[in-house]
Amino acid sequence: MEVSGRELADRFGKLMADGDTESLALMYAPAARVVLFYGSASGRGEIRELLDKSLTTHGRYDVISIDQFQQVDDVVMWDSTVETETGPLQTTHVVVLGQDGLIRRHIPGIRGYWGM
Repeated sequence: MEVSGRELADRFGKLMADGDTESLALMYAPAARVVLFYGSASGRGEIRELLDKSLTTHGRYDVISIDQFQQVDDVVMWDSTVETETGPLQTTHVVVLGQDGLIRRHIPGIRGYWGM
């Protein structure tokens, strides 16, 4: 299934802004894995918990802009500036898609933080 990486990035940001972690979790394959410097989450349940924790930590997640974007085959990368309750963040995301268009691997991070 052909998936537009830009549509995926836009949808991810919108669902985070809406706090819709249930729909976000459905963007991931059942056996997907999110890898962070401080740990990982496997499967939709753990990934949803991770997304809920992120939203609890930051209070809100409103994408101001997608600053860089690249898609090569099944790899999608983007940087975005995000407004949160604690201040603006510059986030980065690397995802690997399956043939079904669902996220198989996701490596998110924060490149900059200008909070309180």
